Amino acid sequence: MQPFDYYVAKSYEEAFHYLTLPGKQVYPLAGGTDFIPMYRDGLWKADAVVDIKNLDGMRDLREMSEGLFIGAAVCMNDLAQSPLVKSHWNILAQGASVVGSDQVRNRATVGGNICTASPCADTPPALYVLEAIVLIRRKSGERRVPIRDFTTFVRKTVVQKGELIVGLLIPKPANGTVGVYEKLSRRKGSDLAVVSTAALAEPREGGGYTWRIALGAVAPTIIRVPEAEAILSRGLTEADVLKAAEAAALASRPISDVRASEVYRRTMVRNVTRRAIQKVLAKLG
Repeated sequence: MQPFDYYVAKSYEEAFHYLTLPGKQVYPLAGGTDFIPMYRDGLWKADAVVDIKNLDGMRDLREMSEGLFIGAAVCMNDLAQSPLVKSHWNILAQGASVVGSDQVRNRATVGGNICTASPCADTPPALYVLEAIVLIRRKSGERRVPIRDFTTFVRKTVVQKGELIVGLLIPKPANGTVGVYEKLSRRKGSDLAVVSTAALAEPREGGGYTWRIALGAVAPTIIRVPEAEAILSRGLTEADVLKAAEAAALASRPISDVRASEVYRRTMVRNVTRRAIQKVLAKLG
């Protein structure tokens, strides 16, 4: 692995200084579980990294008036095991609990999981149905980007040079909200998703539920499936569940790669989505 410079930022001002060094490709570093293998394999080029995990607020996990705040350097095991996260945002804890191995989850961060912009990532589908907001900071201030607009393509996001993701803000769902993250992979634990589905049902005023369905690993980015959501919002019979699962399969845009074929993935979207919806219904009673 080629050498690179390593800086430890003691303040946001220092971090922005390093990130904007002229003529340098500088990466922010927190857990490093994505950066190290990508750099080692020559997929990412870097002149330097700046360690940002100890900056103010980066490891915070707290409830605010606007919802749940998660610092960008909060690791997966902290999310998976947090009673606060499980209380109203449990689907995110489910996604975090199946990221890599236990050792990886002790290092991997939520900021890194969304910044890598992999369609196979496990927390983004949950963040999509929770309608999270990404908090991005730069020298001139902070901007907020809905998670649905954050990733533009495989490994591409709206983050610009000199900007840092500082955290996520997730609105608090209504009481009685149930979410399920369902993942299909070639082996249990330590493997990327072949297909994943996040399904969430939130009680609405006047009765019934507002549904949100998001798919992972079957398009260049995570995708929502409004057709399936509309079907489930109108009815929850077995036929409705099957129609919603079929709508998800039709909305998917999978490719063939070393893990699965396009045909297999599309078939599994139908099966995995149906399973996720059925689990939500079982929890709703």
